[in-house]
Amino acid sequence: MCINEQSKANILGQWRQWQRTGQVSAGYAPLRNLFEHLKDVRPWGPQDRIRIAELAAALSGMLPGEHTVEIELWYRRSASLRLKAESEVSALVVESGGRVVSAAQIEEVGYHGMKCTVPLDLLQQLATGNFDAVAAVKSSHVMYLRATTQSVSFSDATPARSLPDSAPPAGEPVLCVLDGVPVANHPLLAGRVIVFDPDDLASDTASETELRRHGTAMASVCVWGDLSDSTSAAARPILVRPILTPALDTQDRVEELRDAELAPDLMRRVFRELFEGDGTVGPSGDSVVVINLSVGDPAAPFDGVLSSWARTIDWLSATYGVVVIVSAGNHRSLTVPSGTNGLSSLTGAARAKAVNALVADAVPRRSLLSPGDSLNALTIGALNSDGAGAVHLGYRFDPADGELIVNPASALGAGHRRSVKPDLLAPGGRTLFQSPITPTETEPRPAPQSAYGPGIKVASPGGAEVFTVGTSPAAAAVSRAAARAVDAVLGITNRTLTRSELAVATKALVAHSARVPNDLLADEALQPYAHGYGVVLRDLAGGCEPHEASILFVDDIGANEQRTLSFPLPDGLHQRGVKRVIGTLAWLSPVNWRHRQYRCAALDFSQPSGLTNLGTAVDVGGDRPKRGTLQHTVWEVTKAVGVGIGTDLNLTVHCKEQAGGLHGERVDFAVALSLWVAPELAVDVYAQVQQQVAARVPVSPGQ
Repeated sequence: MCINEQSKANILGQWRQWQRTGQVSAGYAPLRNLFEHLKDVRPWGPQDRIRIAELAAALSGMLPGEHTVEIELWYRRSASLRLKAESEVSALVVESGGRVVSAAQIEEVGYHGMKCTVPLDLLQQLATGNFDAVAAVKSSHVMYLRATTQSVSFSDATPARSLPDSAPPAGEPVLCVLDGVPVANHPLLAGRVIVFDPDDLASDTASETELRRHGTAMASVCVWGDLSDSTSAAARPILVRPILTPALDTQDRVEELRDAELAPDLMRRVFRELFEGDGTVGPSGDSVVVINLSVGDPAAPFDGVLSSWARTIDWLSATYGVVVIVSAGNHRSLTVPSGTNGLSSLTGAARAKAVNALVADAVPRRSLLSPGDSLNALTIGALNSDGAGAVHLGYRFDPADGELIVNPASALGAGHRRSVKPDLLAPGGRTLFQSPITPTETEPRPAPQSAYGPGIKVASPGGAEVFTVGTSPAAAAVSRAAARAVDAVLGITNRTLTRSELAVATKALVAHSARVPNDLLADEALQPYAHGYGVVLRDLAGGCEPHEASILFVDDIGANEQRTLSFPLPDGLHQRGVKRVIGTLAWLSPVNWRHRQYRCAALDFSQPSGLTNLGTAVDVGGDRPKRGTLQHTVWEVTKAVGVGIGTDLNLTVHCKEQAGGLHGERVDFAVALSLWVAPELAVDVYAQVQQQVAARVPVSPGQ
């Protein structure tokens, strides 16, 4: 970033001198340290504006004719300048043989975008680097030009089996799935899914229900989880609001946004329909607290600048008070410079560590996909595990060779300002590669999904079941757990919570059980940006064991305020043995897209007091957890602690305003605070804490 043309010219001149001589002029020594790490220095140009994900694969799957691209313009503060920019770019698109389909502006997040159709040969010109053939990418008004398709893999179908009897759903939906049109009458979904389809996307696939793959799969996970080890269905119905439809310009008809849709504008409209209504009809999702978005844009990898889709999710989630759960995204390709044959010949932990190292070497090319870079959302990565059990490999090999790793296709953090991303991991199925045909292969090919697994087993069109792998089912599984957490929060509160309070409480409760498994192999260079805060190990909605207790605090806070929360301690802590304190803080921050800090509300807590010096946090620690909207910290001590009934564990939450300030706005937050004592110490933590809490909380008649 340069303050004027002269400073830009100076930097470019020093770069050229550095390339020739390896030296810079007097007074420019700091640039020498910078230049050592750079490949090129040049003004922003056409090659920086082009974002076409997996271009070779995408073009090979595209049919001749027109194809949709999105052009994102620099957002000008002046309405007249925005109109002028849009008019000039529209003319350039038409000049190139294309046409403008739609345009949208969102002042709250600084978004100005256009959806256009262009001939296939124009995309092919871009692929070869012939930018002169496409006038639009040379326009100074254009920030990005994107063309993309979703990458989805499903196995061959098998007949649906009967699952354990489960009670029919009851009550209003608290989970809304934004995805493709599901096969709502599938035996596993009938009576459990409510489809709200104001755009009538079902009519696009009415005669081709076999194309309704992704929406059916995600609805299946939200209702049942992994069908390989499912025991019960969701207690409430699931609301599905379709946003995807099969793309007719691709061979595999993958589900995408409609040609005229711009993701930020669509999100604004969908959230308003759900929580406000469209002006003629009331809100369609007034009871919804959790939104699942297992959709990503491979052409918008996170590069340090938040995507327009993520900014829109941040703004809407804070405005309407809803927790959004998004998938981190998938990167299917992986390069093995030494040859795939050598990789497949390794065994056990050696192979798993080699794969992790290859993924680490490819960062940041495997960064989060929009909108997984959202600050307020829970971003979910995929653990390389599932419930499919042992499978016959045939001409395939397991990159983990039985070890526990993050799925090698799962996108990785960090997030905005090096915040922890992905936030959490959940099982996303085991990825397998095809055995190399020649010793010189350097790119292992993902093996097609087998009808016998592995993977996450889901419902599929035609009343059947298939296996799928990736961060999409992982995010859907966490969304299912979040819906259960909503009911758990409602069951323990003695007052009516607003949707925002319920959302932050749900967000905290879902993340509260996360741990980094001891047997998880992860490359040291990536921690914690490979696994986030860890794997959601258990569903706290099912309650606590006798040797543990959790308290959920919900409140609001303003700028420069603090809240001290007290956890009553039990007797029996004087014994030596493991005692674990877990604190989870969640909130939804207002955002200011014009400010570098972006996040207006910076909340955090420090080490709790009143028990003992807890020392260094395990799993994920340091300052990184304080840069997002989720802080999850685990402390462990083994020494005897001389406290008991009558003393408290105190945790203080602080709030600072950033990015232009909160302007008097208060922020809802929730803290889940737990004490876990090793079972062999025989301390009835739950009963002792429950008795003390009950004595402190006043209960009015009728509550």
